[in-house]
Amino acid sequence: MDTLIEYSTGATLSLVQEGYITQDMLIRPIDQKASSVDVDGRPGVVRETVNHGTRVIILPVLFIASDEIDFALRRDKLFSIFSDLEPFYIYEGRPTYKTSTYEFELPGQTWGENLQLPNNIEILKGKRYKVIRTNMNEVEQNGLLGKVDIEFETFQLPYAESPGTTLEERTFDKEIWQTGQGLMAVDPTTLKYVFQNEASFQIYNAGNVPLKTNLRDMLFEIEFRGASTNLSIRNVTNDTQWQYNGSSGTNDVIKLATPTRFTKNGSSIFKDTNRKVLVLNPGWNTIQISGGSQFLISFRFKFYYK
Repeated sequence: MDTLIEYSTGATLSLVQEGYITQDMLIRPIDQKASSVDVDGRPGVVRETVNHGTRVIILPVLFIASDEIDFALRRDKLFSIFSDLEPFYIYEGRPTYKTSTYEFELPGQTWGENLQLPNNIEILKGKRYKVIRTNMNEVEQNGLLGKVDIEFETFQLPYAESPGTTLEERTFDKEIWQTGQGLMAVDPTTLKYVFQNEASFQIYNAGNVPLKTNLRDMLFEIEFRGASTNLSIRNVTNDTQWQYNGSSGTNDVIKLATPTRFTKNGSSIFKDTNRKVLVLNPGWNTIQISGGSQFLISFRFKFYYK
């Protein structure tokens, strides 16, 4: 297996290409945080809220050195790779053929000379995790073989996310999409996220996490261009509604962006709205627009996965 690292600069690093093999990517379920209160005379507790916490991901990493000096160099290089203080994304890489073991080079061989190494790896580019390293044990040495477990914790949101957004082309020949994203069973021609002068339409959320306009670090943007009076955007599916108690002209741009930022031509209109949260459920959502005329509306978001 392999792990692909993507830094905030956009630069990427493959562990296999650097001489390291990921034995597995151990992804734990998301922690759940519950708040509760004790009530005198009542058995048990009263649950007030339950929220998602963080998620832990563990990478068992292997490498083999050509000699003792090379072992130290490879160990230190691995420490350097995972000592960045900035959060980064990790992608899972899986072999494209059935295999249960990996063969390593003999001492004196150059990494990659052994044709039995896992070089048929597919990086699953459709889902990534934003993480920080929280723990890294000392490298266990067995001869010239090194092994270490590296532990990460999700940064900000605990979900996997799609690198691509709804306004990018959704074809599987592009590396930002893959099977298992909730897109396979949907006719691509029905997946529209830009609508012109349509009072009612459907939006598809391929993730299994609801999108909310008040969630920090979640990409969910709605842009309305055109004339309106008392513009209303309502999700009939879950009965959430956002309304602007004002007007806009033909060339004006009204924008809803997380977390709870409502603007017209870049200036805040928060006080002139109903200050409500608009939510998109997983799957299909029926949206109704009222108060608008001669408009173009677009929905830009990523897909998020538990």
